[in-house]
Amino acid sequence: MTAVACLRVFVGETLQFADSETMAALVAKVAGSYLESTWLWPRRFGLVAPFSFALADPRATRLDVRELQALAAELKQKLFGTSGDGDIRLLTFEGDQTEVMRFAGAPLSELTAVLEGRDDGTIGGRVCRITPDGVESVVPPDGSVAGLPPIEELEPHGPPPARATYRGVYHSQREAFIGSVVVWREAGATTSTFGDAPSTSDAAVREHDIPAAQAAVRVLPATPHGVLFLPISFSTIVKPRARAALLPELEALPRSLRGRVGAAVYDTPRAPLFTALSRARSFLTPFFSRIDLRVSDPAFQIENLPADLATSVTLVLPEANEATRLAAIARFMRERRAYRRKHVRQGVGDVRTRREFDACLRHGAPFLTGPAITDLLDSPVGAQACPTANLPLHNWSGLATEWIDL
Repeated sequence: MTAVACLRVFVGETLQFADSETMAALVAKVAGSYLESTWLWPRRFGLVAPFSFALADPRATRLDVRELQALAAELKQKLFGTSGDGDIRLLTFEGDQTEVMRFAGAPLSELTAVLEGRDDGTIGGRVCRITPDGVESVVPPDGSVAGLPPIEELEPHGPPPARATYRGVYHSQREAFIGSVVVWREAGATTSTFGDAPSTSDAAVREHDIPAAQAAVRVLPATPHGVLFLPISFSTIVKPRARAALLPELEALPRSLRGRVGAAVYDTPRAPLFTALSRARSFLTPFFSRIDLRVSDPAFQIENLPADLATSVTLVLPEANEATRLAAIARFMRERRAYRRKHVRQGVGDVRTRREFDACLRHGAPFLTGPAITDLLDSPVGAQACPTANLPLHNWSGLATEWIDL
C-alpha cells in the first residue's frame, strides 16, 4: 500500500486567478521548488494539471497533511509578500488512483462546493483544507488531518514468516528490467538486501539456497517474461555434500524454461581458484542459461577469469558509509575495458540511495539491483520498460508510474 493524493492550489478568495496561465506557472515554480526540497525520495510528486500536483508516499498508508501548511505559507509570501492580503488555500484529496485523477481535473464549481461544505457526495475520499493559519478536514467533517502510523506499525505483531521475495534486475542503458532475483527472507527478518544472502556457512544451502530454488520452481511458470536469477552460495558449489543437497531442487526446474533461469553465485572470492571455477561451471551449466558471479571486492581479478565461465560479475556494495560505497563503484567500473575483453558484463548490487544510483549511471554500470531499484517485491518483475525517473519500483508501482510525471 501507499499514500496517493492530489494537491490543488487555490489563489484568491473568489478563485479569480484560477484561469491565469501566469499565476499557474508561478504556483508550479514555487510549489515544485518546495516539494523538491521537502517531499524527499522515495516519496514522489508531479505536476499533473495547472495548480494540481500528484503526491505519493510508499512508506505510508495516509498522508499527514500538516506537512503542507508550510507550503501554503510559502506560497502566500512568494505571491503576495510578507504584508500581502492575498488568499491561499490548498485542498488535498486521498483516494484510489481513479478518484485522485478525477479530482485533479474536477471543475472549479465542484471544488468550490467542497470548500464551502456543499459536497453532494461525489467526493469518494478524504479531503483536507490547508491555509497558512491552519489545517482542517472537509470530508469527512471534523475528521483527522494526521497520517496513520507507518505501515510497519500496522502489521500484525509477531515475527514475519519465512518467504520468497524478489528484486528487479535493471538494465540502465535500455531503461528496462530484464528480470528478477529471488531473495529469501528468513523468519523474523524485517529487512533484507539483495546479495544478500546469509553469511556463508555450511547451513547456507539448507537455510537459503534450497528454499530459494523451491520458490523459483513455483513462480517461474507464472512469470511469462524475463530472467529469474537464483542465488547460490559459492561454498555450496565447492562442497560435495552441499551440491548433493541442492541438486534435486535444480533438477525440478522446468526443462523448457531453463533458458530463462540464471545463477547468482554470491560470496564469490576476489581470486577464486581455477579448479573451483571449473567445478562451478560443470555443476551449473545444465540448469542455467546465465552465470552471475557476485563479489564484494571491486578489484575482482577479472583477468584471471576463464573464458566463457560467467556471463556477468556483480559487485555487491560493502556495508560501509556512502563515500566508501561510491568509491567502490568507481573502482569496479574502472576495469570496464578488461570486462569487455572477456565478454563479461558488469553489475552493481545493493544500490541503496539516489546518489549511488546516479553514480552507477555516470560510470556506465549496465545492470543494477537493490533498494534504490525496487522494493522487496511479492512477485518477479519480469521484463518490462521503466524510465529511470520512475525508480524505485514498488509493489504498487504498476498504478503509480502510469500517472506520476517526474
